[in-house]
Amino acid sequence: MNATRTESTGRGTSRNLAIFIDADNLNDSTALDHVLTSVGQLADRIVYRRAYGRAESLRAIEAVLWRHGVRPVANLIVDKTTTDSALVIDAVEAVCRQDIEIVAICSGDADFVPLAMWLRERNCRVLCYSLPNKIFANPESFYDEVVLIDVVSDSMPAPLEPVATGDAARALTLEAKAAKTKPVKPAIPMAAPAPGGSAVKAILKALPELTSGQSLHLSVAAKKLRTAGLLAKTASSTALFKRHAGQFELTPVQQPNTVRYRR
Repeated sequence: MNATRTESTGRGTSRNLAIFIDADNLNDSTALDHVLTSVGQLADRIVYRRAYGRAESLRAIEAVLWRHGVRPVANLIVDKTTTDSALVIDAVEAVCRQDIEIVAICSGDADFVPLAMWLRERNCRVLCYSLPNKIFANPESFYDEVVLIDVVSDSMPAPLEPVATGDAARALTLEAKAAKTKPVKPAIPMAAPAPGGSAVKAILKALPELTSGQSLHLSVAAKKLRTAGLLAKTASSTALFKRHAGQFELTPVQQPNTVRYRR
């Protein structure tokens, strides 16, 4: 496995990192094992290693948590899940009590956006690790770095396309028996798409899944559009589809995270 250390902060003191795992969201043991291995190379010391979730979610990744020395924190037995609240409280307490420079949040849940913004305001570097199908739209607006982990079988070795996220972005591709880190390619400068039908045809060519009536997550659509040169690095895929609302439907209406072609 190839390891890539993030760019130095330029400080003379050692760097501390805290990792908080939403096991109800990221509970693939292969993906999580690779995340925990990679995160250890980003700082001199990992001060906090905790995983939160329902009992069944924690059991699914029990072996990985034990291997990496992660403390499991089970939900309280109440009607509503307490995973998000417990994670947020511990993350805030950790940053207030310890000299932590990097915080890794293993979840694609948008509920952690306020936490990520609060951490960045306190000069923490905030990383997001998620599976591609569980990430909300435009996470790069709130995290310093977003890493999508794609788990594929040996019969489907195609790597995950890079995701442009913030100043330093990358995508991790996991295979069933081996994993490697692949840096993101710089976004390609592009001209604005042609108006009308030609723009829609170009989008459908980059996103052939939509022509079959399949819904596509906006984060997946965005990276494919950027690879095809149809979306700038800092541009929003939501805004692009809204310009062609007659052809593309975004759902849900308030905070869309998927797109569908209106055939």
